Amino acid sequence: MPKGIEKTKAALKLRTSPREGALTLRMGVKKHVLPFEVRMIESDDFVFVHIPPAAEIFKKDGKEIVLVTSDKDAEAAAKTLRRSRRRGRKSSKAVEMPDDVAAALAKIPAGFKLGYDADGTPRLVKTRKRRK
Repeated sequence: MPKGIEKTKAALKLRTSPREGALTLRMGVKKHVLPFEVRMIESDDFVFVHIPPAAEIFKKDGKEIVLVTSDKDAEAAAKTLRRSRRRGRKSSKAVEMPDDVAAALAKIPAGFKLGYDADGTPRLVKTRKRRK
């Protein structure tokens, strides 16, 4: 069920982040930065701009920016502008280990791990056995 465009704007306001110097005004040859708190989200197809008390959703159409007026376009904008709620580290890609390093790590006996002294020399350290 599509939400109305106003409800979509209200939901997008919570996801915005402030931008410094986003609004500029050119007067003659001089460019002035307007002192408004501009909050916005941008994706490949849509831009959401919130300048209190107004907020609008725009669609990028080539070099033009068109105001979104339909509920379908607003819902599509909400989907593309949605940020992930996932926080923390991103999963790393698999790293190839050289054969000589893998062979050296395979020689570490069970119950031990590789550790370093205070001066940085490597040594074998007993692993902790944790109980439930």
